[in-house]
Amino acid sequence: MPTLTYPLAWLAAISLPLLAAIYFLRHRFRNQAVSSLLLWQMQKESREGGRRIETPKFPPIFFIELLILALLVFAALGPRWQLPHTTRPLIVVLDDSLSMSAGPAGQQPRDEALKLLNEILEQRDFASYQLIAAGAGPRLLGDTVPHPDQLKDQIPLWTCTAHAADLDAALALARNLRKGEADVLVLTDHAPAETDLPPGRIRWEAVGKPRVNFAFVNAERTPHGEGDRCLFEIANLSASAATNTLRVTVGQQVVYEKRLLLETNRTHRVTLPVPATMGTLRAVLGDDALAGDNRAALVRPRRRLVRVQLSVTDTNLAQLITETLAATGLRAPTNQPPELVIHQSDTLPAGRETWGMHFAPVPEKAERFTGPFVMDTTHPLTHGLTLPGIVWGANATATNAPGHLPIITAGNVPLVTTRTDRRGREQVTMHFATAQSTVQDTPQWPALFWNLLNWRARAQPGLPENNLRLGAEVPYRPRGKTATLTFPNKTEKTLEAPGGEIRLPVTQPGVYTVVSGSQTNRLRESFAVNFLAGAESNLSGAVTGKWGGWGTEEEVRYEYASVLPYLILLALAGAMAHLWVIARQRGRT
Repeated sequence: MPTLTYPLAWLAAISLPLLAAIYFLRHRFRNQAVSSLLLWQMQKESREGGRRIETPKFPPIFFIELLILALLVFAALGPRWQLPHTTRPLIVVLDDSLSMSAGPAGQQPRDEALKLLNEILEQRDFASYQLIAAGAGPRLLGDTVPHPDQLKDQIPLWTCTAHAADLDAALALARNLRKGEADVLVLTDHAPAETDLPPGRIRWEAVGKPRVNFAFVNAERTPHGEGDRCLFEIANLSASAATNTLRVTVGQQVVYEKRLLLETNRTHRVTLPVPATMGTLRAVLGDDALAGDNRAALVRPRRRLVRVQLSVTDTNLAQLITETLAATGLRAPTNQPPELVIHQSDTLPAGRETWGMHFAPVPEKAERFTGPFVMDTTHPLTHGLTLPGIVWGANATATNAPGHLPIITAGNVPLVTTRTDRRGREQVTMHFATAQSTVQDTPQWPALFWNLLNWRARAQPGLPENNLRLGAEVPYRPRGKTATLTFPNKTEKTLEAPGGEIRLPVTQPGVYTVVSGSQTNRLRESFAVNFLAGAESNLSGAVTGKWGGWGTEEEVRYEYASVLPYLILLALAGAMAHLWVIARQRGRT
Protein backbone atom coordinates (compact mmCIF):
# COMPACT_ATOMS: atom_id res chain seq x y z
CA MET A 1 0.00 0.00 0.00
CA PRO A 2 1.61 3.32 -1.06
CA THR A 3 1.58 6.26 1.34
CA LEU A 4 0.17 8.54 -1.39
CA THR A 5 -2.67 6.80 -3.24
CA TYR A 6 -2.97 9.27 -6.16
CA PRO A 7 0.50 10.72 -6.84
CA LEU A 8 -0.76 12.31 -10.11
CA ALA A 9 -2.49 14.92 -7.93
CA TRP A 10 0.90 16.53 -7.40
CA LEU A 11 0.02 18.52 -10.55
CA ALA A 12 -2.36 20.58 -8.39
CA ALA A 13 0.66 21.93 -6.50
CA ILE A 14 1.13 24.43 -9.35
CA SER A 15 -1.57 26.51 -7.64
CA LEU A 16 0.85 27.39 -4.83
CA PRO A 17 3.32 29.42 -6.93
CA LEU A 18 0.38 30.97 -8.85
CA LEU A 19 -1.00 32.30 -5.57
CA ALA A 20 2.35 33.79 -4.68
CA ALA A 21 2.59 35.37 -8.14
CA ILE A 22 -0.62 37.30 -7.50
CA TYR A 23 0.99 38.99 -4.54
CA PHE A 24 4.20 39.69 -6.46
CA LEU A 25 2.47 41.34 -9.42
CA ARG A 26 1.06 44.87 -8.79
CA HIS A 27 -0.82 47.45 -10.83
CA ARG A 28 1.31 50.22 -12.32
CA PHE A 29 0.15 53.74 -11.23
CA ARG A 30 1.02 57.26 -12.45
CA ASN A 31 1.08 60.30 -10.22
CA GLN A 32 -1.71 62.76 -11.03
CA ALA A 33 -2.15 66.18 -9.39
CA VAL A 34 -5.73 66.96 -8.33
CA SER A 35 -7.29 69.95 -6.63
CA SER A 36 -8.81 68.04 -3.74
CA LEU A 37 -9.11 64.50 -2.28
CA LEU A 38 -12.54 65.23 -0.91
CA LEU A 39 -14.32 63.19 -3.56
CA TRP A 40 -12.01 60.13 -3.21
CA GLN A 41 -13.28 57.24 -1.12
CA MET A 42 -9.94 55.41 -1.02
CA GLN A 43 -6.94 57.58 -0.49
CA LYS A 44 -4.48 54.67 -0.41
CA GLU A 45 -2.86 53.21 -3.49
CA SER A 46 -4.57 49.98 -4.56
CA ARG A 47 -2.61 46.82 -3.86
CA GLU A 48 -4.67 44.50 -6.05
CA GLY A 49 -2.96 42.15 -8.50
CA GLY A 50 -1.34 43.64 -11.54
CA ARG A 51 1.57 43.33 -13.96
CA ARG A 52 4.37 45.20 -12.16
CA ILE A 53 6.79 43.31 -9.87
CA GLU A 54 7.38 44.93 -6.50
CA THR A 55 8.99 43.90 -3.25
CA PRO A 56 6.41 41.56 -1.69
CA LYS A 57 4.58 42.65 1.37
CA PHE A 58 2.61 39.54 2.32
CA PRO A 59 -0.45 40.16 4.51
CA PRO A 60 -1.56 37.46 6.98
CA ILE A 61 -4.36 36.44 4.66
CA PHE A 62 -1.79 35.26 2.08
CA PHE A 63 -0.43 32.62 4.45
CA ILE A 64 -3.95 31.45 5.25
CA GLU A 65 -4.71 31.06 1.54
CA LEU A 66 -1.39 29.24 1.00
CA LEU A 67 -2.15 26.82 3.85
CA ILE A 68 -5.63 26.11 2.48
CA LEU A 69 -4.26 25.31 -0.98
CA ALA A 70 -1.51 23.10 0.45
CA LEU A 71 -4.05 21.14 2.49
CA LEU A 72 -6.28 20.65 -0.56
CA VAL A 73 -3.34 19.49 -2.71
CA PHE A 74 -2.21 17.03 -0.04
CA ALA A 75 -5.77 15.77 0.36
CA ALA A 76 -5.99 15.17 -3.41
CA LEU A 77 -2.95 12.89 -3.13
CA GLY A 78 -5.00 10.47 -1.03
CA PRO A 79 -2.51 9.99 1.82
CA ARG A 80 -2.92 6.93 4.05
CA TRP A 81 -1.16 5.82 7.22
CA GLN A 82 -0.78 2.38 8.71
CA LEU A 83 -2.91 1.69 11.75
CA PRO A 84 -0.76 0.71 14.76
CA HIS A 85 -3.08 -2.13 15.82
CA THR A 86 -2.85 -3.75 12.35
CA THR A 87 0.96 -3.95 12.15
CA ARG A 88 2.32 -7.49 11.98
CA PRO A 89 5.70 -9.00 12.84
CA LEU A 90 8.12 -9.39 9.93
CA ILE A 91 10.16 -12.58 9.54
CA VAL A 92 12.82 -12.48 6.83
CA VAL A 93 14.06 -15.79 5.41
CA LEU A 94 17.52 -15.26 3.91
CA ASP A 95 18.98 -17.74 1.42
CA ASP A 96 22.31 -18.64 3.07
CA SER A 97 23.69 -20.77 0.23
CA LEU A 98 26.87 -20.06 -1.71
CA SER A 99 25.07 -18.99 -4.89
CA MET A 100 23.99 -15.77 -3.14
CA SER A 101 27.63 -14.61 -3.38
CA ALA A 102 27.88 -15.09 -7.16
CA GLY A 103 29.15 -12.21 -9.26
CA PRO A 104 31.36 -9.17 -8.64
CA ALA A 105 31.33 -7.35 -5.32
CA GLY A 106 28.41 -4.96 -5.02
CA GLN A 107 26.38 -6.84 -7.64
CA GLN A 108 25.95 -10.15 -5.85
CA PRO A 109 22.45 -11.42 -5.02
CA ARG A 110 23.23 -10.86 -1.34
CA ASP A 111 23.90 -7.17 -2.04
CA GLU A 112 20.71 -6.80 -4.07
CA ALA A 113 18.72 -8.57 -1.36
CA LEU A 114 20.01 -6.17 1.29
CA LYS A 115 19.02 -3.17 -0.85
CA LEU A 116 15.52 -4.57 -1.30
CA LEU A 117 15.21 -5.32 2.41
CA ASN A 118 16.21 -1.76 3.34
CA GLU A 119 13.63 -0.35 0.89
CA ILE A 120 10.88 -2.46 2.43
CA LEU A 121 11.87 -1.46 5.96
CA GLU A 122 11.73 2.22 4.98
CA GLN A 123 8.33 1.91 3.30
CA ARG A 124 6.45 0.09 6.02
CA ASP A 125 6.44 -0.37 9.78
CA PHE A 126 6.18 -3.77 11.46
CA ALA A 127 5.50 -4.82 15.02
CA SER A 128 8.83 -6.70 15.31
CA TYR A 129 11.62 -8.12 13.18
CA GLN A 130 13.23 -11.59 12.97
CA LEU A 131 15.93 -12.98 10.62
CA ILE A 132 16.26 -16.65 9.63
CA ALA A 133 19.20 -17.96 7.59
CA ALA A 134 18.20 -20.86 5.33
CA GLY A 135 21.22 -23.11 4.83
CA ALA A 136 21.26 -26.90 4.95
CA GLY A 137 18.99 -26.29 7.92
CA PRO A 138 17.30 -23.11 9.20
CA ARG A 139 18.97 -21.08 11.97
CA LEU A 140 17.94 -17.92 13.80
CA LEU A 141 20.41 -15.07 13.36
CA GLY A 142 19.32 -13.48 16.64
CA ASP A 143 16.44 -12.58 18.89
CA THR A 144 13.30 -10.77 17.81
CA VAL A 145 13.91 -7.00 17.82
CA PRO A 146 11.34 -4.15 17.93
CA HIS A 147 13.20 -1.75 15.61
CA PRO A 148 14.78 -2.38 12.17
CA ASP A 149 18.00 -0.56 13.14
CA GLN A 150 18.70 -3.39 15.60
CA LEU A 151 19.04 -5.84 12.70
CA LYS A 152 22.44 -4.36 11.83
CA ASP A 153 24.15 -6.64 14.35
CA GLN A 154 22.53 -9.75 12.83
CA ILE A 155 23.16 -9.06 9.14
CA PRO A 156 26.93 -9.93 9.32
CA LEU A 157 25.94 -13.43 10.49
CA TRP A 158 24.40 -13.99 7.06
CA THR A 159 27.53 -15.46 5.44
CA CYS A 160 26.16 -17.21 2.31
CA THR A 161 28.55 -20.18 2.50
CA ALA A 162 26.16 -23.15 2.87
CA HIS A 163 26.11 -25.97 0.32
CA ALA A 164 22.31 -25.88 0.13
CA ALA A 165 19.34 -23.74 1.12
CA ASP A 166 16.38 -25.55 2.66
CA LEU A 167 13.87 -22.74 2.23
CA ASP A 168 10.91 -25.05 2.93
CA ALA A 169 12.26 -25.85 6.39
CA ALA A 170 12.94 -22.15 7.00
CA LEU A 171 9.38 -21.25 5.98
CA ALA A 172 8.01 -23.92 8.30
CA LEU A 173 10.07 -22.46 11.15
CA ALA A 174 8.82 -18.95 10.32
CA ARG A 175 5.20 -20.06 10.44
CA ASN A 176 5.72 -21.85 13.75
CA LEU A 177 7.40 -18.84 15.36
CA ARG A 178 4.32 -16.62 15.06
CA LYS A 179 1.59 -19.18 14.40
CA GLY A 180 1.01 -17.78 10.91
CA GLU A 181 0.39 -14.21 12.13
CA ALA A 182 3.61 -12.73 10.72
CA ASP A 183 4.47 -11.36 7.30
CA VAL A 184 7.21 -13.57 5.82
CA LEU A 185 9.71 -12.21 3.31
CA VAL A 186 11.90 -14.67 1.39
CA LEU A 187 15.07 -13.28 -0.22
CA THR A 188 16.78 -15.70 -2.59
CA ASP A 189 18.20 -15.96 -6.12
CA HIS A 190 15.78 -18.44 -7.67
CA ALA A 191 12.07 -18.91 -8.21
CA PRO A 192 9.97 -21.07 -5.89
CA ALA A 193 9.70 -24.74 -6.83
CA GLU A 194 5.94 -24.34 -7.21
CA THR A 195 3.97 -21.32 -8.38
CA ASP A 196 1.57 -21.65 -5.44
CA LEU A 197 3.44 -20.74 -2.28
CA PRO A 198 2.63 -22.40 1.06
CA PRO A 199 -0.37 -20.92 2.86
CA GLY A 200 0.26 -17.72 4.76
CA ARG A 201 1.35 -14.15 4.12
CA ILE A 202 4.51 -14.95 2.16
CA ARG A 203 6.30 -12.63 -0.24
CA TRP A 204 9.01 -14.33 -2.31
CA GLU A 205 11.63 -12.02 -3.85
CA ALA A 206 14.27 -13.46 -6.21
CA VAL A 207 17.25 -11.22 -7.02
CA GLY A 208 19.51 -13.57 -9.01
CA LYS A 209 21.00 -13.40 -12.50
CA PRO A 210 22.16 -16.25 -14.78
CA ARG A 211 25.97 -16.39 -14.88
CA VAL A 212 28.73 -18.55 -16.36
CA ASN A 213 30.16 -20.90 -13.77
CA PHE A 214 32.48 -23.93 -13.70
CA ALA A 215 32.53 -26.03 -10.54
CA PHE A 216 33.97 -29.16 -8.96
CA VAL A 217 31.13 -31.64 -8.54
CA ASN A 218 33.17 -34.61 -7.36
CA ALA A 219 36.61 -35.19 -5.82
CA GLU A 220 37.86 -38.51 -4.41
CA ARG A 221 41.17 -40.06 -3.38
CA THR A 222 41.20 -43.74 -2.56
CA PRO A 223 43.92 -46.36 -2.00
CA HIS A 224 44.59 -48.32 -5.18
CA GLY A 225 47.25 -51.01 -4.99
CA GLU A 226 50.55 -49.53 -3.88
CA GLY A 227 49.46 -45.99 -4.63
CA ASP A 228 46.36 -43.77 -4.63
CA ARG A 229 43.86 -42.91 -7.31
CA CYS A 230 42.50 -39.35 -7.47
CA LEU A 231 39.33 -38.39 -9.27
CA PHE A 232 38.16 -34.88 -10.17
CA GLU A 233 34.91 -34.05 -11.97
CA ILE A 234 34.40 -30.54 -13.33
CA ALA A 235 31.07 -29.36 -14.75
CA ASN A 236 30.06 -26.36 -16.84
CA LEU A 237 26.88 -25.34 -15.02
CA SER A 238 26.01 -22.51 -17.38
CA ALA A 239 23.46 -21.86 -20.10
CA SER A 240 26.15 -21.67 -22.79
CA ALA A 241 29.49 -23.23 -23.72
CA ALA A 242 32.53 -21.80 -21.93
CA THR A 243 36.22 -22.40 -21.22
CA ASN A 244 38.24 -22.65 -18.04
CA THR A 245 41.61 -23.95 -16.83
CA LEU A 246 42.19 -26.81 -14.39
CA ARG A 247 45.44 -26.95 -12.44
CA VAL A 248 46.40 -29.61 -9.90
CA THR A 249 49.39 -28.98 -7.65
CA VAL A 250 51.23 -30.55 -4.74
CA GLY A 251 53.03 -27.78 -2.92
CA GLN A 252 54.76 -25.77 -5.67
CA GLN A 253 54.76 -28.69 -8.12
CA VAL A 254 52.19 -28.73 -10.93
CA VAL A 255 51.12 -32.34 -11.54
CA TYR A 256 48.33 -31.66 -14.04
CA GLU A 257 47.09 -28.70 -16.09
CA LYS A 258 44.56 -28.53 -18.89
CA ARG A 259 42.43 -26.00 -20.71
CA LEU A 260 38.78 -27.12 -20.64
CA LEU A 261 36.13 -26.32 -23.25
CA LEU A 262 32.75 -27.66 -22.16
CA GLU A 263 29.27 -27.39 -23.57
CA THR A 264 26.44 -26.45 -21.25
CA ASN A 265 25.78 -28.96 -18.45
CA ARG A 266 28.70 -31.17 -19.54
CA THR A 267 31.17 -32.79 -17.15
CA HIS A 268 34.89 -33.47 -17.57
CA ARG A 269 36.49 -36.27 -15.55
CA VAL A 270 40.18 -36.43 -14.63
CA THR A 271 41.72 -39.54 -13.04
CA LEU A 272 45.25 -39.24 -11.66
CA PRO A 273 47.30 -42.13 -10.23
CA VAL A 274 49.65 -40.77 -7.57
CA PRO A 275 52.10 -42.34 -5.10
CA ALA A 276 50.69 -43.15 -1.69
CA THR A 277 53.37 -40.95 -0.13
CA MET A 278 52.35 -37.84 -2.09
CA GLY A 279 50.99 -35.02 0.08
CA THR A 280 47.81 -33.00 -0.28
CA LEU A 281 46.67 -32.37 -3.86
CA ARG A 282 45.04 -29.02 -4.52
CA ALA A 283 42.97 -28.51 -7.66
CA VAL A 284 42.01 -24.99 -8.78
CA LEU A 285 39.81 -23.63 -11.56
CA GLY A 286 40.12 -20.19 -13.12
CA ASP A 287 38.06 -17.23 -11.96
CA ASP A 288 34.36 -17.23 -12.77
CA ALA A 289 31.10 -16.04 -11.23
CA LEU A 290 31.36 -18.21 -8.10
CA ALA A 291 34.73 -18.58 -6.38
CA GLY A 292 33.67 -20.91 -3.58
CA ASP A 293 33.35 -24.00 -5.81
CA ASN A 294 36.59 -23.50 -7.74
CA ARG A 295 38.86 -25.31 -5.28
CA ALA A 296 39.21 -28.89 -4.10
CA ALA A 297 41.81 -30.53 -1.85
CA LEU A 298 42.55 -34.23 -1.43
CA VAL A 299 44.66 -35.42 1.50
CA ARG A 300 46.33 -38.81 1.79
CA PRO A 301 43.72 -41.40 2.80
CA ARG A 302 44.48 -43.50 5.81
CA ARG A 303 44.92 -47.15 4.92
CA ARG A 304 42.85 -48.91 7.52
CA LEU A 305 43.95 -52.51 8.03
CA VAL A 306 42.55 -54.93 10.59
CA ARG A 307 44.70 -57.24 12.69
CA VAL A 308 42.97 -60.62 12.30
CA GLN A 309 43.79 -63.72 14.32
CA LEU A 310 42.60 -67.03 12.83
CA SER A 311 41.81 -69.80 15.34
CA VAL A 312 39.92 -72.32 13.20
CA THR A 313 40.62 -76.04 13.64
CA ASP A 314 38.90 -77.12 10.42
CA THR A 315 41.73 -77.20 7.86
CA ASN A 316 39.55 -76.67 4.79
CA LEU A 317 37.64 -73.82 6.42
CA ALA A 318 40.85 -72.21 7.65
CA GLN A 319 42.35 -72.33 4.15
CA LEU A 320 39.19 -70.84 2.67
CA ILE A 321 39.09 -68.00 5.20
CA THR A 322 42.80 -67.25 4.77
CA GLU A 323 42.43 -66.87 1.01
CA THR A 324 39.30 -64.78 1.44
CA LEU A 325 40.96 -62.39 3.92
CA ALA A 326 43.86 -61.92 1.53
CA ALA A 327 41.44 -61.08 -1.28
CA THR A 328 39.81 -58.29 0.72
CA GLY A 329 43.04 -56.31 0.99
CA LEU A 330 42.04 -55.14 4.47
CA ARG A 331 44.00 -57.65 6.58
CA ALA A 332 47.06 -56.27 8.37
CA PRO A 333 50.37 -58.15 8.03
CA THR A 334 50.40 -58.73 11.79
CA ASN A 335 47.75 -60.07 14.12
CA GLN A 336 49.01 -58.75 17.46
CA PRO A 337 47.24 -57.42 19.32
CA PRO A 338 44.23 -58.85 17.48
CA GLU A 339 41.29 -56.63 16.60
CA LEU A 340 39.24 -59.49 15.16
CA VAL A 341 39.41 -63.18 16.10
CA ILE A 342 37.81 -65.74 13.80
CA HIS A 343 37.32 -68.90 15.83
CA GLN A 344 35.24 -72.03 16.48
CA SER A 345 35.41 -71.87 20.27
CA ASP A 346 32.40 -71.26 22.48
CA THR A 347 34.31 -68.75 24.59
CA LEU A 348 34.62 -65.08 23.71
CA PRO A 349 38.04 -63.84 22.56
CA ALA A 350 40.14 -61.93 25.09
CA GLY A 351 40.94 -58.24 24.67
CA ARG A 352 39.07 -55.07 25.56
CA GLU A 353 38.58 -54.08 21.90
CA THR A 354 38.69 -57.50 20.23
CA TRP A 355 35.74 -58.45 18.07
CA GLY A 356 34.90 -62.06 17.36
CA MET A 357 33.51 -64.14 14.50
CA HIS A 358 32.35 -67.53 15.67
CA PHE A 359 31.72 -70.42 13.26
CA ALA A 360 29.13 -72.49 15.08
CA PRO A 361 29.44 -76.28 14.88
CA VAL A 362 27.27 -78.02 12.27
CA PRO A 363 26.39 -81.70 11.86
CA GLU A 364 28.12 -83.79 9.19
CA LYS A 365 24.92 -83.93 7.20
CA ALA A 366 23.87 -80.33 7.31
CA GLU A 367 20.71 -79.06 5.68
CA ARG A 368 21.03 -77.34 2.30
CA PHE A 369 19.12 -74.09 2.04
CA THR A 370 18.41 -72.58 -1.36
CA GLY A 371 16.36 -69.62 -0.20
CA PRO A 372 14.55 -67.43 -0.09
CA PHE A 373 17.08 -65.72 2.18
CA VAL A 374 16.05 -62.79 4.35
CA MET A 375 18.66 -60.08 5.02
CA ASP A 376 18.81 -56.99 7.16
CA THR A 377 19.92 -54.68 4.35
CA THR A 378 20.67 -51.83 6.76
CA HIS A 379 23.42 -53.75 8.57
CA PRO A 380 27.07 -53.15 7.62
CA LEU A 381 27.59 -56.88 6.99
CA THR A 382 25.07 -57.01 4.14
CA HIS A 383 26.18 -53.92 2.21
CA GLY A 384 25.94 -54.80 -1.49
CA LEU A 385 25.10 -58.47 -0.86
CA THR A 386 22.67 -60.47 -2.98
CA LEU A 387 22.09 -64.19 -2.52
CA PRO A 388 20.20 -65.46 -5.57
CA GLY A 389 20.83 -68.99 -6.85
CA ILE A 390 23.18 -70.10 -4.05
CA VAL A 391 23.18 -73.02 -1.63
CA TRP A 392 23.95 -72.39 2.05
CA GLY A 393 24.57 -75.39 4.28
CA ALA A 394 23.68 -74.98 7.96
CA ASN A 395 22.23 -76.74 10.97
CA ALA A 396 18.49 -76.98 10.43
CA THR A 397 17.87 -77.06 14.19
CA ALA A 398 19.79 -73.87 14.89
CA THR A 399 17.87 -71.21 16.76
CA ASN A 400 18.47 -67.57 17.42
CA ALA A 401 20.21 -67.25 20.78
CA PRO A 402 18.97 -64.62 23.25
CA GLY A 403 20.50 -61.22 22.57
CA HIS A 404 21.54 -62.13 18.99
CA LEU A 405 20.27 -60.05 16.10
CA PRO A 406 19.54 -62.08 12.95
CA ILE A 407 21.28 -60.63 9.89
CA ILE A 408 20.80 -63.40 7.32
CA THR A 409 18.19 -66.13 7.76
CA ALA A 410 16.72 -68.96 5.72
CA GLY A 411 13.13 -69.01 6.85
CA ASN A 412 13.34 -69.21 10.65
CA VAL A 413 16.88 -70.68 10.62
CA PRO A 414 19.57 -68.09 11.47
CA LEU A 415 22.64 -68.16 9.22
CA VAL A 416 24.44 -64.99 10.42
CA THR A 417 23.70 -63.21 13.69
CA THR A 418 25.41 -60.42 15.67
CA ARG A 419 25.49 -59.41 19.30
CA THR A 420 27.05 -56.47 21.13
CA ASP A 421 28.54 -57.61 24.44
CA ARG A 422 28.69 -55.58 27.63
CA ARG A 423 32.08 -54.12 26.65
CA GLY A 424 30.72 -52.82 23.38
CA ARG A 425 32.47 -55.46 21.27
CA GLU A 426 30.68 -57.00 18.32
CA GLN A 427 30.35 -60.79 18.21
CA VAL A 428 29.29 -62.36 14.91
CA THR A 429 28.02 -65.96 14.74
CA MET A 430 27.89 -67.84 11.43
CA HIS A 431 26.21 -71.18 10.79
CA PHE A 432 28.03 -72.52 7.77
CA ALA A 433 28.89 -75.96 6.38
CA THR A 434 31.55 -75.85 3.68
CA ALA A 435 30.74 -79.21 2.08
CA GLN A 436 27.04 -78.45 1.65
CA SER A 437 27.42 -74.82 0.45
CA THR A 438 28.17 -73.03 -2.81
CA VAL A 439 28.17 -69.49 -1.45
CA GLN A 440 31.98 -69.60 -1.05
CA ASP A 441 32.28 -70.05 -4.82
CA THR A 442 30.48 -66.77 -5.55
CA PRO A 443 31.57 -63.11 -5.18
CA GLN A 444 29.18 -62.83 -2.24
CA TRP A 445 31.61 -64.69 0.02
CA PRO A 446 34.58 -62.27 -0.22
CA ALA A 447 32.07 -59.37 -0.16
CA LEU A 448 30.75 -60.62 3.17
CA PHE A 449 34.25 -60.71 4.67
CA TRP A 450 35.13 -57.37 3.16
CA ASN A 451 32.08 -55.90 4.87
CA LEU A 452 33.17 -57.52 8.15
CA LEU A 453 36.71 -56.11 8.01
CA ASN A 454 35.51 -52.71 6.81
CA TRP A 455 32.99 -52.60 9.67
CA ARG A 456 35.77 -53.36 12.13
CA ALA A 457 38.12 -50.84 10.50
CA ARG A 458 35.54 -48.06 10.77
CA ALA A 459 35.28 -48.76 14.50
CA GLN A 460 39.00 -48.04 14.97
CA PRO A 461 40.00 -44.73 16.59
CA GLY A 462 40.16 -41.90 14.09
CA LEU A 463 38.24 -40.87 11.00
CA PRO A 464 36.43 -43.35 8.76
CA GLU A 465 37.19 -41.14 5.72
CA ASN A 466 39.72 -38.41 5.02
CA ASN A 467 38.09 -36.64 2.04
CA LEU A 468 34.49 -35.51 2.47
CA ARG A 469 31.83 -33.25 1.01
CA LEU A 470 30.70 -30.13 2.80
CA GLY A 471 27.46 -30.99 4.56
CA ALA A 472 28.32 -34.61 5.28
CA GLU A 473 28.64 -35.72 8.90
CA VAL A 474 32.21 -36.22 10.10
CA PRO A 475 32.19 -38.96 12.79
CA TYR A 476 35.36 -39.31 14.86
CA ARG A 477 36.41 -41.84 17.48
CA PRO A 478 39.14 -40.25 19.62
CA ARG A 479 41.77 -41.93 21.69
CA GLY A 480 40.72 -40.72 25.10
CA LYS A 481 37.93 -38.42 26.15
CA THR A 482 38.94 -35.26 24.26
CA ALA A 483 40.08 -34.20 20.81
CA THR A 484 41.57 -30.98 19.42
CA LEU A 485 40.26 -29.81 16.04
CA THR A 486 42.31 -27.31 13.98
CA PHE A 487 40.27 -25.38 11.41
CA PRO A 488 41.53 -24.22 7.99
CA ASN A 489 42.11 -20.73 9.43
CA LYS A 490 44.44 -22.28 12.07
CA THR A 491 42.07 -21.71 14.99
CA GLU A 492 41.69 -24.60 17.43
CA LYS A 493 38.81 -26.05 19.40
CA THR A 494 38.85 -28.72 22.12
CA LEU A 495 35.97 -31.19 21.92
CA GLU A 496 34.69 -33.48 24.64
CA ALA A 497 33.90 -37.10 23.73
CA PRO A 498 32.19 -38.69 26.73
CA GLY A 499 30.40 -41.29 24.58
CA GLY A 500 33.41 -42.53 22.65
CA GLU A 501 32.34 -40.94 19.32
CA ILE A 502 31.67 -37.37 18.32
CA ARG A 503 30.60 -35.40 15.25
CA LEU A 504 33.20 -32.83 14.27
CA PRO A 505 31.73 -29.31 13.77
CA VAL A 506 32.67 -28.75 10.12
CA THR A 507 30.95 -25.76 8.51
CA GLN A 508 33.38 -24.56 5.82
CA PRO A 509 35.56 -26.16 3.13
CA GLY A 510 39.29 -26.61 3.64
CA VAL A 511 41.86 -28.91 5.24
CA TYR A 512 41.38 -29.73 8.93
CA THR A 513 43.55 -31.51 11.49
CA VAL A 514 42.27 -33.48 14.48
CA VAL A 515 44.47 -34.79 17.31
CA SER A 516 43.59 -37.06 20.24
CA GLY A 517 45.33 -39.38 22.69
CA SER A 518 48.21 -39.03 25.12
CA GLN A 519 51.75 -38.02 24.19
CA THR A 520 52.82 -41.68 23.90
CA ASN A 521 49.71 -42.82 22.04
CA ARG A 522 48.77 -39.79 19.96
CA LEU A 523 46.58 -40.01 16.89
CA ARG A 524 46.92 -37.15 14.42
CA GLU A 525 44.92 -37.07 11.18
CA SER A 526 44.17 -34.54 8.46
CA PHE A 527 41.01 -34.48 6.43
CA ALA A 528 39.71 -32.32 3.58
CA VAL A 529 36.20 -30.93 3.22
CA ASN A 530 35.28 -29.79 -0.28
CA PHE A 531 32.35 -27.81 -1.63
CA LEU A 532 30.84 -30.33 -4.08
CA ALA A 533 27.24 -29.30 -4.72
CA GLY A 534 26.33 -29.27 -8.37
CA ALA A 535 22.79 -28.07 -7.76
CA GLU A 536 24.02 -25.07 -5.78
CA SER A 537 26.78 -24.23 -8.28
CA ASN A 538 24.29 -24.17 -11.17
CA LEU A 539 23.62 -20.47 -11.79
CA SER A 540 21.76 -20.91 -15.07
CA GLY A 541 18.43 -21.00 -13.22
CA ALA A 542 18.98 -17.79 -11.23
CA VAL A 543 16.16 -15.27 -11.86
CA THR A 544 14.79 -11.94 -10.71
CA GLY A 545 11.11 -11.80 -9.85
CA LYS A 546 8.39 -11.60 -7.23
CA TRP A 547 5.83 -14.16 -6.10
CA GLY A 548 3.12 -13.99 -3.48
CA GLY A 549 2.37 -11.05 -1.24
CA TRP A 550 1.16 -9.97 2.17
CA GLY A 551 -2.58 -10.38 1.62
CA THR A 552 -4.95 -9.22 -1.11
CA GLU A 553 -5.36 -5.56 -2.05
CA GLU A 554 -8.59 -5.35 -0.07
CA GLU A 555 -6.95 -6.90 3.01
CA VAL A 556 -4.05 -4.48 2.83
CA ARG A 557 -6.42 -1.49 2.54
CA TYR A 558 -8.04 -2.44 5.85
CA GLU A 559 -4.63 -2.08 7.49
CA TYR A 560 -4.35 1.58 6.44
CA ALA A 561 -6.50 4.59 7.31
CA SER A 562 -7.11 7.57 5.01
CA VAL A 563 -6.03 11.02 6.22
CA LEU A 564 -8.34 12.77 3.73
CA PRO A 565 -11.18 13.69 6.17
CA TYR A 566 -8.75 15.36 8.56
CA LEU A 567 -7.17 17.40 5.77
CA ILE A 568 -10.57 18.55 4.51
CA LEU A 569 -11.57 19.62 8.03
CA LEU A 570 -8.34 21.59 8.37
CA ALA A 571 -8.95 23.24 4.98
CA LEU A 572 -12.50 24.21 6.07
CA ALA A 573 -11.09 25.63 9.28
CA GLY A 574 -8.65 27.65 7.20
CA ALA A 575 -11.49 28.94 5.02
CA MET A 576 -13.38 30.08 8.13
CA ALA A 577 -10.26 31.85 9.36
CA HIS A 578 -9.93 33.46 5.94
CA LEU A 579 -13.50 34.85 6.15
CA TRP A 580 -12.96 36.03 9.69
CA VAL A 581 -9.81 37.99 8.74
CA ILE A 582 -11.58 39.61 5.78
CA ALA A 583 -14.56 40.55 7.91
CA ARG A 584 -12.32 41.98 10.60
CA GLN A 585 -10.47 44.17 8.14
CA ARG A 586 -13.81 45.23 6.58
CA GLY A 587 -12.74 44.30 3.07
CA ARG A 588 -9.96 46.90 2.88
CA THR A 589 -7.13 44.44 2.15
